[in-house]
Amino acid sequence: MDFLNNKVILAPMAGITEKVFRSICKEQGADVVISEMVSAEGLFYGAKATMDLMKFSEYERPIGIQLFGSDPDHLARAAAFVQKHVRPDFIDLNSGCPVPKVVKKNGGSALLQNASLFQKILKAMKKELSIPLTVKIRSGWHKHEWVDTEFARIAQDCGAAALTVHPRSQTMGFSGHSFWERIAEVKKTVSIPVIGNGDINTPSDALKMIEETGCDSVMIGRGAYGNPWIFSQIRSAFLGKSISPVSAQEKLDMALRHLLEFSREYGEQCALKEMKRHIAWYIKGMPGASQYRDHIFRAQSLEILSNYISILREDASDSRRLLED
Repeated sequence: MDFLNNKVILAPMAGITEKVFRSICKEQGADVVISEMVSAEGLFYGAKATMDLMKFSEYERPIGIQLFGSDPDHLARAAAFVQKHVRPDFIDLNSGCPVPKVVKKNGGSALLQNASLFQKILKAMKKELSIPLTVKIRSGWHKHEWVDTEFARIAQDCGAAALTVHPRSQTMGFSGHSFWERIAEVKKTVSIPVIGNGDINTPSDALKMIEETGCDSVMIGRGAYGNPWIFSQIRSAFLGKSISPVSAQEKLDMALRHLLEFSREYGEQCALKEMKRHIAWYIKGMPGASQYRDHIFRAQSLEILSNYISILREDASDSRRLLED
């Protein structure tokens, strides 16, 4: 598993990076994709919903399954189970999620307050694995009280194959701009591949992060919302190739396809609940988007949702014809 040479990686995001979205991002140029966060406790107790989060197609490879939790034994057992029964290309430990319900259980970025526990978890997981173990961290719990280099050393010493750094603190959530200089400090500290994550919304952002931090690869999270093309665009930027803009028609075609594929995979009711935000992201910046967004979130059926997309597609097509005339 190679995390070097400017790979473009889809970040693990709860409620977002399920099978359909991962496949779309893969098709659009993501080199590596990672599952939503998977609870080690959920696996330990055999929860079906937790098991379902790990389903993937061979097309998505290389793919990682991200685990979170705080019990070394349960995480080690979960890692062994995932390796044997799910067979991903690697397993990632989440030590960065700032969400309160995860942190309250001492998972995610809460681990950054306990270096000893972090080390015990990694050692226990590594002992059970023959596939690579990677780690995702934030830079610290409180802003400017950074622990990223300390935790990076621990991860490397415990045999982690790569480390992703999101250079915000837990208390920052997703506010403000991330401190990219922290990625550079971590890169200076360890020899394993360092993956930069945070505030990459355009190809130029990715180029700038590589240049400023020296990171080996980049991870895209919120920058992929409604914009799976960002992966191919970044890859083009890395190769010095020109980047073609994505038209409104292309975005709406993808929105409709995403909706229909999600519905086939998870059912109409789930699609109606989960796809509204995706559609809102696809139409962002289009004329009349705010008005349509209100209608989309009020839609009571998949047919109505599809109709709104179709209307927007017709409007986009008419606008293009006017420009061509």
